[in-house]
Amino acid sequence: MSSSLLTWAIVIAYLAFIFIKGVAKAKKVQHLDDFLVAGRNIGWFFLFCTMGATVIGGGASVGAIGKTYEWGILMLLVSSGWYLHFVFSGLLVAPVFRRARLYTVAGYFGLRFGEGPRFVVMLLSLLFSVFIIAAQMAAFGSVLSALMPEFAASRTVLTTCILVGGLMVVVYSTAGGLLAVIHTDVYQFVILLAGLLVTLASCAPDLIASWDQVQQQLPESFLALEGGKGWGFLVTTFLAFLLGETFAPGYATRYCVGKNVRETRIGIAGVGVFLAIVFPAILFFIALYARLHYPDIEPQQALPMVISRLNTPLVAGMMVGALLMAVMSSADSALNSATAVFVKDLFEHQLRWRADEARMLRRARFCSAALGGVAIAVAVAWPDIIGLLLFTYHLWAPAIIVPVCVGIFGRRRGPSETRNILVTMLVAVAATLAYRFSSYREQIDPSVFGVAVSLVTYATLRVFTRGDPADLCPSSPR
Repeated sequence: MSSSLLTWAIVIAYLAFIFIKGVAKAKKVQHLDDFLVAGRNIGWFFLFCTMGATVIGGGASVGAIGKTYEWGILMLLVSSGWYLHFVFSGLLVAPVFRRARLYTVAGYFGLRFGEGPRFVVMLLSLLFSVFIIAAQMAAFGSVLSALMPEFAASRTVLTTCILVGGLMVVVYSTAGGLLAVIHTDVYQFVILLAGLLVTLASCAPDLIASWDQVQQQLPESFLALEGGKGWGFLVTTFLAFLLGETFAPGYATRYCVGKNVRETRIGIAGVGVFLAIVFPAILFFIALYARLHYPDIEPQQALPMVISRLNTPLVAGMMVGALLMAVMSSADSALNSATAVFVKDLFEHQLRWRADEARMLRRARFCSAALGGVAIAVAVAWPDIIGLLLFTYHLWAPAIIVPVCVGIFGRRRGPSETRNILVTMLVAVAATLAYRFSSYREQIDPSVFGVAVSLVTYATLRVFTRGDPADLCPSSPR
């Protein structure tokens, strides 16, 4: 059997194994809470692995190495923001969600600020989730098409791969919900991390031996801290990555699933520290190897190309399979959180639809399938992984970051505070969208601009409503 066929056989066998393991968890999904929040009975190690597998999806692996292939060490620095926000969220925000037994970010806004902000966050959560799912499906297509290097640049092959991966995600998520995703994430995280370390170990000797060639062949900007783009670009892009996924719906759902607050803190903050120390360096040196040996490939093909060419067929097959499933895990998570928004925020809260557990579970599965179909269409139309992620950041961060921090650390509650938060969110989103289409967007990342607008807007409104009666909030979930 040829190396290519052996790699394909291992990838298919591994995907089938994980897929069957995930679907088998459907038997344990008896209630809506099992489907949406895994029964709220997840220990710290499973939380550690599921958060790690979720963040190391299409964006933080395939997409990040693709950008590192283009930008160099600059991407190593800015992408660390992806992991650092887990430390803040795990220590301070996740315990609030877990104590309150929430399901969604919109649910927190309703509990803390009222109906207006909750409705806005519900809409943003749905939009955010669909584009995140699309980014992961685009990543799945990029990885799978790399196994066919002679066709990797073909848009038809990429589209077909996206459709295959997307349908697997929809079936997998619809069957087992978050319970299935979390349990299979342990396999993904351990195998993917081990495989990346093996790949790094294979790259390192070659890079060390040819370091002089590396310095001569690569442009000077590749090894410059600011990548030749300026320090302002470095700082604002780092902030975009740091703020863009903070309190993202897929992560927020996991804030709610731990056995208790202690397990939640250890699992989420712990994986943030671990990944911030280990992962950027791994991805940088793999990207450096790809740039040195495959200078003319499509950037998003860099990671799968190195994996498939550098490792043995056995290791390559396991790695590609784990990478595909980690991408699917990230998509699953976003799809699950979007389903929770539909069921808990739209159906139960806004529309007041009440039904027995079996009927609500069927509705949840129907929503999961429908949302997955929409995300597949977006991924086919716009298969740029990092472009999709940045677009979601530009919508999410300006509306969410300041209000959540106000809710966690502030004590004001009342009609004036609800108005302040609602106006802040609407102004920040409108200003960010306008700025995104302006000629100044290259100077400061739109999500950073939007968060700054949000902060200024809220501070100004607080000055003008300082005299309004506002109650302290002893019932706030702290």
